[in-house]
Amino acid sequence: MSTELSAAPNEELPVAPNNELIGARFWIRAGAQLIDTLIHWAVWSFVAPVVLGFGLGIYARVSHVELGALAQKASSGGWYGYVAAGLGFAFYHTVMEAMCGATLGKRLLGLVVVTPKGGPISFRAALGRSFAYYVDGLFFGLVAYDTMKPPLQQRLGDMWNGTMVLKRSMLPRRTVYAASNFGVALFLGLLSNSACYFLTALIELA
Repeated sequence: MSTELSAAPNEELPVAPNNELIGARFWIRAGAQLIDTLIHWAVWSFVAPVVLGFGLGIYARVSHVELGALAQKASSGGWYGYVAAGLGFAFYHTVMEAMCGATLGKRLLGLVVVTPKGGPISFRAALGRSFAYYVDGLFFGLVAYDTMKPPLQQRLGDMWNGTMVLKRSMLPRRTVYAASNFGVALFLGLLSNSACYFLTALIELA
């Protein structure tokens, strides 16, 4: 049964020697990122708009304002919408990787983000590697592909923040996990992503 890291970010866990940890290669990580991108698209295209529409409906009924006009204004969009989408994607990764070491995409493909010693990463490291993705992802991921070398297979975001991605099966069995962490992390990760969408709507309505 799959489980998740529960140790505090600064706590070093007993692990196998560093030379036994082998990083996950580019293509499986790209697959996980594709899954997370689809999740992000679903949140911004369906889930968040439905929630926003429900909220606008309540507001329109209470304030006697035409719902259609409110919805059109909230969805008119601007350049900051693209910035907010990028922030939401980064925050989704940050929250989930800081709390349990994996986004939903990584979880499904059996990957986990750890320190090179096999311990859980800090929030700061998760935040740094999430934003560094926008450098690693340039030219359809060619920057990351060219950077990742064995055995750790670190992209630039990993090198800059002291992290690596490996298959969960590589972690020692004595590492402490908590299955309940993942559900909470997923909820908070999706919530932080959606919050960026709602913020753009509020800017439009202001």
